[in-house]
Amino acid sequence: MFFSQVINFTEVDALPSKNIEQFLINREKAWPNWNLTKLKLSNINYDLIYPEWFEGNWIVKSEDLNNNLQEPIIYRVNFFKNEMGNIVGNRTKNSESIGKEIFGEQLQKVKIDPKSFNNQIIYLKDNEYIDSRVTGRNQIFDNDLFFADEFFIQTNHKNGISRINQVEIMSKFFKCNSEANTNNEINDDICGFQYVATYGSKVGELNTKAITTNQYRLTFKSSEI
Repeated sequence: MFFSQVINFTEVDALPSKNIEQFLINREKAWPNWNLTKLKLSNINYDLIYPEWFEGNWIVKSEDLNNNLQEPIIYRVNFFKNEMGNIVGNRTKNSESIGKEIFGEQLQKVKIDPKSFNNQIIYLKDNEYIDSRVTGRNQIFDNDLFFADEFFIQTNHKNGISRINQVEIMSKFFKCNSEANTNNEINDDICGFQYVATYGSKVGELNTKAITTNQYRLTFKSSEI
């Protein structure tokens, strides 16, 4: 999983925010029976913006809820405040960190398009590379919740053959302390889930049923480095 204009909860933005929130809630309820759809009020001219409590370095544990025998994936990520004062993900560092756990020594490097944060290329050994492009994005967040959905077109190039796949990733994160905590412990951990669906190569054909669906439980623990 390779990590929009901020939707502020102001009076002016109340209607769009409410529409997006309801769309995301309905989308999550429909899981895993997803069909390819269009995101409401999508705007890919803006990157994903995260709540203030995401800022810093984190060690992430990702557990595959579809496969209890699969060992959790552990990786490091970083979120920082950009020149606009918004918290954003360190795309190159985060993608490389996740990529090393997924691809191992096959991973060579990750390159973000300097002209668009929506495009990245993952370079692997043997002249194989994966071109990933965001085609839809929307989100909401407040002081307790980050909720977003993104659509990608990923093209895998290997041995002169290209294979296209459409991918949807929904991310829902919240402060672990916002959940019932029987020990009354206070910490900065972030909890959440990612829902990942693939739709195959029929680009632009809506209502296509998801070919695969996977759900992951993620836990972020603060790290000094």
